[in-house]
Amino acid sequence: MSQPKVSIIVPVYNVEKYLEKCINSLRKQSLTDIEIILVDDSSKDSSLEICQKAAAEDTRIKVIHKVNEGAGKARNAGLEIATGEYIGFIDSDDFVEANMYETLCSKADKYGSDLILSGILFVDGNMFSETGERESKIYFDTDTHFETEDSLKELKMGIVGARPEDLDDSKYGMGVVKNLFKNEVIKKNNIEFQSERNMISEDALFMIDYISCIKKATGVPEAFYNYQRNGNSISKSYKSDRLEKSLVFVKEVEKRYQKDIEPDTYNIYIYRFWQAMCRVLCSQEIMYATDNKVKFALLKKRLKMICTQSMTIKALKEYPIKTLPVKQRVFAYAIKYKMYFLMKLLVNLRSR
Repeated sequence: MSQPKVSIIVPVYNVEKYLEKCINSLRKQSLTDIEIILVDDSSKDSSLEICQKAAAEDTRIKVIHKVNEGAGKARNAGLEIATGEYIGFIDSDDFVEANMYETLCSKADKYGSDLILSGILFVDGNMFSETGERESKIYFDTDTHFETEDSLKELKMGIVGARPEDLDDSKYGMGVVKNLFKNEVIKKNNIEFQSERNMISEDALFMIDYISCIKKATGVPEAFYNYQRNGNSISKSYKSDRLEKSLVFVKEVEKRYQKDIEPDTYNIYIYRFWQAMCRVLCSQEIMYATDNKVKFALLKKRLKMICTQSMTIKALKEYPIKTLPVKQRVFAYAIKYKMYFLMKLLVNLRSR
């Protein structure tokens, strides 16, 4: 069998409600020369059976069943057997547009790029949204190339954070799922995912490691990936240790940046990320407290842990808060000056 154009890796865990839609969106790709690798991470529902049924119907589908270790390790298991020229990733509770991989592969071939970055479609918005809302996030106005040493460094920093003049907290988006990668680069440099059980955003670290090994990346002004809100997913469900995992993540990012970027250059990006992370941390604490009728005294204690972290104090002291969009600016000031009741009011108003 000849090498498929692209291998698409899908970590699967307890997603029977979403899985068929995800798989069908891959089977219906206009690019038919694909390999679909479904990695069941010891699901306890009918997810494995759904995977096996799909594999019986489509010879392009491979199914791996492994011990439960999380999405990062599941993706690594998929990478071990992937034979495609290019690699794509999709989370099993999401779905993609029919022309996604044909378009991304075409761009990669046209420009000789090692990485293609695209936009994202938020189905039902974010953690504050109402069902049925849809939002498109496009990161580029035109096909944009990163092929100089400085531009690739800027891309690495823009994956995690952003400069004050940028509207979004992450200039190019952290997720791997909207992008296309070269299998040869991954294998040659032994690039792999860290476990999300140890830190947040194993995606961003993979992106940084990958960009450090390439000569050219291209961003395209289109979005194909439908990010579907799922209350049980890691990124949206409440975790009491998210603060600790976030701090570990920042240290890992800094460790990578320090190899070829000066702190005076990358600090502004990390500070932008951290003030955004604090906003998410505080919002999740408040939403959890509201849903579970947690007393304000206990909520205040949790919020204080976030607001008094040395990283939080440093980031909000060094970052020009006044340059942030209005809503972000107000929340940042509330965090900086430990205005817990105001934070609670802002979150509850927005989540109604």
